[in-house]
Amino acid sequence: MNYLELWKETYSSGLKFDKTLAKNLKGCKERVSMKKASCFCIDGIMGEGKTTLAVLCAQYYESLFGEKFEIENQIGMGGKEFIKALEYCVNNNKHVVIYDEAGDFNTRASLTYFNQQLNRIFETFRAMEILVIICLPSFADIDTSLMKKGVLRFLVHCFGRTTKQGNYSVYDLSRMWYVKAKFPKVTVPTDAFKITNPNFYGHFKDLDPEDATALNDVSMKGKKEIIRQSMIQQRGLVNSDDVVKATGYSLASVREFVGRIKPKFEKIGRTKYFDKSIIKQFLAEKGVHFDPDGAKRSRT
Repeated sequence: MNYLELWKETYSSGLKFDKTLAKNLKGCKERVSMKKASCFCIDGIMGEGKTTLAVLCAQYYESLFGEKFEIENQIGMGGKEFIKALEYCVNNNKHVVIYDEAGDFNTRASLTYFNQQLNRIFETFRAMEILVIICLPSFADIDTSLMKKGVLRFLVHCFGRTTKQGNYSVYDLSRMWYVKAKFPKVTVPTDAFKITNPNFYGHFKDLDPEDATALNDVSMKGKKEIIRQSMIQQRGLVNSDDVVKATGYSLASVREFVGRIKPKFEKIGRTKYFDKSIIKQFLAEKGVHFDPDGAKRSRT
């Protein structure tokens, strides 16, 4: 089946976006078929349609293989969900996966962790011939190592979305370096795009209604998880994995400790959460002084 035929509202080219962008996606397909790690980034502030465009690109890319893009399975809202989506693609012979920041870039620590994970992922999964699309509010947050290695092929910057269509500018790898260099020199980050000429401009349509609904469901699920995690942190609750990260001890050691002292807990979903004071208790038993900022430990 040609899934392009399912797209109802298109331009004269039969696509929901500029045909030059489609040509670039075909270029990604050729690169990936040679088992070279490949991805591209779509950035833009809230409401400019970056996730919508990512899905449109993913739908088109899967159609090149005669396959259908599954919104509910091939989008990862945040790092953990991205890993699940990537594993789904590997196990089900899919060809493209979307990473949507979904709050991951709220802290420098999560940004650093994501960039580290992404580098490792490309080293591991490039042989699987899967294209990765990265969606985030600002291209400034992308680690330059992906550019140095030539993994990041091009950048799509979304801007000026109207009720009729979205707009974007596209930058190849060499021009991305110029955009990157401009960020520290401008007060408003998006001005970096105004003073760097793109390779081309384009427009895109909205998703078909059923796809828009499916994407909204996935997005809301990711946002609800962010809210849930924020509430847990505000209440000072931690789970066993949090204790492992804070102390550096093994999960087996933490579980043995919890099983022995049987602290009060609150079950949220399938996970047990404890008061964060359990970290201090655990380390005290190990003869380790606990620094409240969680950054330093010293033997007593």
